[in-house]
Amino acid sequence: MQMSTTPIQRGSISTKSYSDEIVDKEAGRLFEVINQPKLWDLETCRHIAPLTLEINELKKEKDVFLIAHSYQTPDIIYGVADSVSDSYTLSKAARDAPQNTILFSSVRFMAETAKIVSPHKTIIHPSPEAGCSLSDSITAQDVRALKEKYPDVPVACYINTTAEVKAEVDVCVTSSNFLKICERLPGDKLIFVPDRLMGKHLTEYLEGKKEVINYHGECYVHSTFTGEKIKSWRQRSADQGISLKVLSHPECDADVIAESDIVGSSEKLMNEAMRLSSEGESDIMLITECGTADRLRAESENEINLIGTCVMCRYMKMTLLEDILQALREPRKNQIIELDEEIIKKAQKSLNEMFRLAE
Repeated sequence: MQMSTTPIQRGSISTKSYSDEIVDKEAGRLFEVINQPKLWDLETCRHIAPLTLEINELKKEKDVFLIAHSYQTPDIIYGVADSVSDSYTLSKAARDAPQNTILFSSVRFMAETAKIVSPHKTIIHPSPEAGCSLSDSITAQDVRALKEKYPDVPVACYINTTAEVKAEVDVCVTSSNFLKICERLPGDKLIFVPDRLMGKHLTEYLEGKKEVINYHGECYVHSTFTGEKIKSWRQRSADQGISLKVLSHPECDADVIAESDIVGSSEKLMNEAMRLSSEGESDIMLITECGTADRLRAESENEINLIGTCVMCRYMKMTLLEDILQALREPRKNQIIELDEEIIKKAQKSLNEMFRLAE
């Protein structure tokens, strides 16, 4: 399994001074919780320890709740995050957190979602340049054009979209609930945006029940995988007497889904991989972004042999610890999420409908 690389800090920010004893203690904690000794050795952990120490101090001092997506790097996930999960769970975490300030270590659309569900809170996004190929593939005007072409047809959008797009649709969905929610929408036809690959999966799932009108966006990470590559890995594994279990994210293409044993959100893939390993099925191929593999290495109580390769999201990996520290000390204007009140009100309806239909 291709290993992730340790992010190199830019050296653009100086940290507080801590005693060797405090740094060594924090380095030891990081070494244990990250649980990747080849990549995150003690010396690397000592290097980042002053950053995690000051970030955690500032979180307490300023009463900040720090949320990180599963695709963030291990130093962020295990060093400073208060909540780590996929889009759906993090949306609820942002909504329910008692703190009035939330720092969202992720890509832009996720931080916008936190602002939509908690408009009275201050939402800090440390990396304004961290976009998303899928989110960038569609605009609010694109949605309005689809609604004009197909009047009275309900529109569902994947949560990987901007606030403006969410404001134009009937319901948002995530990788963990899109099948259930879309099946429950009224009528025999629906529009699904923007992910064409999830849309193909949805079309097959609803065949004979609903017609699905799909858009043409895609996640560049998950579109990289192919069914042929999985077949090749299966054969090579079988030649070595290995029974490979393939776990894939639904943002992948239909041929990948067809070759997979389990399909689901990042959290489902994590849970299923742990279940399989506990049952002696430890040879696993993860078809998703590399962050899920990092989490498995750190959190699994059983040995897991990750076979194959993963693809890193360049957007998710833009945020470094020093970006978080700088934003906590004194956030710049472009690091604070501001949305038009009318956009928030309209987008809230689609997210509230997601919560209603999913639970």
